[in-house]
Amino acid sequence: MENINKIAGPMIEAWAVEVFSGIRDELNNNYCLINVEAQERLGMADIILQFRKNNRVITSNVDVKATSNDIPKSGKSPNITSFSRIRTAYVKNPDFMFIVLSMKHKVYSEKNSATGLIDGIMEIVSYNAYDLKFISDEDLNYNPSLGTGQIQVKDIHYVNYQYRTTWEMCQLLDKKYLSSKRRTFEDFYREAKKNKWIKN
Repeated sequence: MENINKIAGPMIEAWAVEVFSGIRDELNNNYCLINVEAQERLGMADIILQFRKNNRVITSNVDVKATSNDIPKSGKSPNITSFSRIRTAYVKNPDFMFIVLSMKHKVYSEKNSATGLIDGIMEIVSYNAYDLKFISDEDLNYNPSLGTGQIQVKDIHYVNYQYRTTWEMCQLLDKKYLSSKRRTFEDFYREAKKNKWIKN
């Protein structure tokens, strides 16, 4: 049972891809979902979803976060994505959509009457989905560890929404980055030049 919790993330990601693919395969599905793509490990997103709206195709990058219902504070404040990676994505595409899909699971075992073996069962007990751009200022943290630092959600199970533009989101990311004692304006300027956030 301990091992099930350790591999829950990849299992739940694979299951989510199957669920989304099943919806895509329904003709004229209610969500107008037309494409589902699983992404490589360590990519920015776990799943790419594409929807048709009128004559437009809308692309959503989905990051799947699995947390255990059985372990207190499990996954409460996860790393979402790197500062430079998400900042660059918003600069390249102001309509960039990055969805955090949080799924809570519990695992248990029961005896299979047909085989006489013990089956390990994982059950999704709740879920939430958030557009990173609209998570409130108070709910976002910056962790300077790992590369250019990680954007975190303080408590992925309790998130408040706050509407903002892409420019306001970039300003918020910059503020979180520069408020860290381990980052300087020179660090920011180097990243800005490297990722072409500013013109030479």
